[in-house]
Amino acid sequence: MGDENSFAPRLCTIRKWPDFGGYGFNLHAERGRAGQYIGKVDDDSPAQAAGMKEGDRIVEVNGTNIGNENHSQVVTRIKAAGDVVTMLLMDSETDSYFKERKVVVSSDMPEVVRMETPPRSGQEEEEVRI
Repeated sequence: MGDENSFAPRLCTIRKWPDFGGYGFNLHAERGRAGQYIGKVDDDSPAQAAGMKEGDRIVEVNGTNIGNENHSQVVTRIKAAGDVVTMLLMDSETDSYFKERKVVVSSDMPEVVRMETPPRSGQEEEEVRI
């Protein structure tokens, strides 16, 4: 375990790439365990490039806290985002750190690290072509 500065929620902006199907991650929920989690993250995917990691707990989707939403509601929220979705994520150590201190985590906290999928080379030009 590191010092308290090492516990930082990540605000990941995941941008789909034209040559990759989807964002590149699975949503995971377990019976008896509250919350929605990131399952497998595909190698060389937009999700991986944005800093998403397997086991991360999802706190927010596009600025909305999803703590009281079920699996299908969160899936719907992510799909409704289109080609870009922003998710506030915490790994298990960061999650435990804030839970122990009874801190409600949100994307406007100063500790939040912002990460995003870089565009593929030539992506801007491809989006303009008709």
